[in-house]
Amino acid sequence: MLPPVEAEPPDSVHTIHVEPMEDEYYVAVNHSMDKKHYISFVAAVKEDGYELKKLYPEGVAEARFKRSNIRKLYYYCNQHGLFQVPLTAGKGL
Repeated sequence: MLPPVEAEPPDSVHTIHVEPMEDEYYVAVNHSMDKKHYISFVAAVKEDGYELKKLYPEGVAEARFKRSNIRKLYYYCNQHGLFQVPLTAGKGL
């Protein structure tokens, strides 16, 4: 069993860009994606569940999510842990 992890706000090394595009959010994490240090996933938490996009080393740290009812975004760095970004009133950052 995995221990609980507290989510942190983004820091200067783990910045995120969220852009509304039609009925989706385009999410990009400004982070290296090499084999030893990468973003493992980005997740959108909604009123009635979540949507998770798995990311892989040497890929891109980007995802798209349908905008309906998203409350928070989470992303996980394999070396520095979990980060959280609240979305306010259905609007991007």
